[in-house]
Amino acid sequence: MGRLGTVSHLPDNAPADPWAGSGAGRTGGSPHGPTGTGSDRVADGHRRKAELPAAPSPFWALLALLRREPGMGWLPCGPDGCTDKLSQVPENHSLGPCPLKALLLLEDSRESHLWQVYHEGLKNFLSFREGMALSAIWPIPVEQIREFLVAMESQDLPPTKIITYMEGLSFISKMVDHPDPLPDPFIGFMMSRLKRRTRRSNDEYSPVTIEVLRSLLGTLESVCRSPYECMLFRAIFTVAFFGVLRIEEMVANHQNMAQPELLYRSDLQLTEVSACLFLHPAHMGQQRYFIQLRLCKEMWVCPVEALRIYLAARPRGEGPLFVHSNSMAVTKRDFLTVFCRGLRFAGLPPNQYGVHSFWVGNPNRRISWVFPQSV
Repeated sequence: MGRLGTVSHLPDNAPADPWAGSGAGRTGGSPHGPTGTGSDRVADGHRRKAELPAAPSPFWALLALLRREPGMGWLPCGPDGCTDKLSQVPENHSLGPCPLKALLLLEDSRESHLWQVYHEGLKNFLSFREGMALSAIWPIPVEQIREFLVAMESQDLPPTKIITYMEGLSFISKMVDHPDPLPDPFIGFMMSRLKRRTRRSNDEYSPVTIEVLRSLLGTLESVCRSPYECMLFRAIFTVAFFGVLRIEEMVANHQNMAQPELLYRSDLQLTEVSACLFLHPAHMGQQRYFIQLRLCKEMWVCPVEALRIYLAARPRGEGPLFVHSNSMAVTKRDFLTVFCRGLRFAGLPPNQYGVHSFWVGNPNRRISWVFPQSV
């Protein structure tokens, strides 16, 4: 049957939007159409670059967000400007007598992706605080950190992401010379429990092989609530298997959480013989890649055919690629619910499978597929 998944590298001038999952950049202008060509996307990227100023680095985007918080007005706007208030920083501050130089050194001390995740975590914390009508206070009250931690765990966010968000809030607090909230006994207990959950290796999961996939698809009419859900989860499961995608690229961790990796409808280009999924660069620096899925002879498990049938029924308009009939994003909990029901109906033990089982079961996962688009 041949390999169905191919990851290709877009040229450097292709659009790269590190904040795409949070909704930024998805309003206004002309979205990428489902039938547009790769050259259309590149041309659109040129138009954006001509019209918009260069986006700040993740580190300075983090500081810009933090600067709007009470008592944080002394933070600089960027590496080259708005530094007049730095003279107000006490000499015994944690940034030392040269705070701007210290911040510039801090930016270089960690990878860009980590600053991006810290920025994402701070943004989610501020959104949570606003939604819960909590006071905007710095240093952050320990009670707010506790509530945020409990809320994230109840929303089934991956333990590694929760841990990184908390480490980001800890680092930010210490950077601005505020107490570290993590030594709190309750928070420490929760963090230890999360770290234990991350120790389980992906190899301990049973793989979703092509045979398991066939069985799983055969159960959908019995475990789904509507014909639309059957089409939806057939597309999700086949794309997850052949595309070797991360779970956070496929479905939302939570309806109201920023998620830069999540694929949107405009990230898919579908033709009669192939489907191209343009990935967001959250895990790959500032470069964009795409996965190409090709039509296969066994139409029952073909991801291109499954996507074609699903898109014909999907509600119109932009938004996450995989949505319910009411246009709400499919969440990780929805994914696992249908996945486990299907496994159980097929006579397979659900506790031996996890969200990584699709990746583990695809033999193409160990092949490097990164090519320049011109190849």
